[in-house]
Amino acid sequence: MRALAEDLRRMGLATREGVSLRRYTTVRTGGKAALMVFPQTLGELEKLWLYLRRRGVPYFLLAGGSKVLFPDEGFSGVVINLRLLSGFRELSPGRLEVLCGTPVAMLIAYGLKRGFRGFEFLAGIPATLGGAIRMNAGAFGQTTGTFIEEVWFLDSGGLRKVDRTGLSFRYRRLVPEGLVAKAVVRLLPASPPEVRERVKTLIRERRCKQPLGQPSFGSTFLNPDTGPPAGWLIEKAGLKGKRRGGARISPRHANFIVNEGGARSRDILDLMEEARERVFHRFGILLQTEVRVVRA
Repeated sequence: MRALAEDLRRMGLATREGVSLRRYTTVRTGGKAALMVFPQTLGELEKLWLYLRRRGVPYFLLAGGSKVLFPDEGFSGVVINLRLLSGFRELSPGRLEVLCGTPVAMLIAYGLKRGFRGFEFLAGIPATLGGAIRMNAGAFGQTTGTFIEEVWFLDSGGLRKVDRTGLSFRYRRLVPEGLVAKAVVRLLPASPPEVRERVKTLIRERRCKQPLGQPSFGSTFLNPDTGPPAGWLIEKAGLKGKRRGGARISPRHANFIVNEGGARSRDILDLMEEARERVFHRFGILLQTEVRVVRA
């Protein structure tokens, strides 16, 4: 890995070795990454991505880190940290070209200042646009895909643009697959006071129902296609408040697993597995996780 790091530095890429992964995920667990790389432009990202793929080096793409569980043993490959790929340019009022690592909070702030609405439903969530697009993040009856005009993907041929007609936004999923590099977002006109009040209302509602003050993934499991939501199923299976080590199924919302201090990834995995088993045993429903569980 030292030789690889030196190669990447010669290519002009910023790298760090032996980085604690718990600093870069919202649940605050995980060991160390053998190597973390911080591309600062789409050109650097493309160069790095193609280099690693040609050489068969295992890698993981990390943005906001809200739906990621790294193992306690760490990650032996390269973590590509997208957080420096942040920012947008205004193509026209309310129409923005946005880099993948841009916090959704920046788009909400733009709307507050310029009089546009769109991403308030994600207020209070530490999401980046690339991650929100990739999983079609949603809440309060709205989804990210509603506001996306086109996406630039990075694949084996380099960057390619896919317009709205070529995108299929589904429940917590976008087709086609691929690395989301940037996107064009279209926001809707609204008065700043209206946007501000919407943000305040949704954050207040989240605070009432969700454990926002503790490290977590946000919601852990997808809601089933039909029937009650995952949190209700887990609660009725008798697991609300269940502890394992430093991790706990939140007594406020059973679809949240929180790190109460010193939790290991193994503690969280055990709770996830127990929730799936108990819900299946009682209701015959196999819960699917929203969380990406990374292997060492």
